[in-house]
Amino acid sequence: MPAVEAWFVGGPVDGRISPIEVDEAGFLPEEIVLPQLGVYVGASDRPSPLVRFRYVRDVDDGDPPIFRYVGPVDGDL
Repeated sequence: MPAVEAWFVGGPVDGRISPIEVDEAGFLPEEIVLPQLGVYVGASDRPSPLVRFRYVRDVDDGDPPIFRYVGPVDGDL
């Protein structure tokens, strides 16, 4: 599937440019959910729970397109 590079602003991937898949018509999604699984190094021997972070497409459709962080998916934190 074709992809377009997009810029992420805020949140855990702030300032990164990453390829985002487009649909069959060549359009980017309006919202992206990025899962993140971390491991805490310490007394616990279990990985941290999965957290999904939401990014929405910015109204100002720049080049590259911008996705802004709006917070974790409800119920993830």
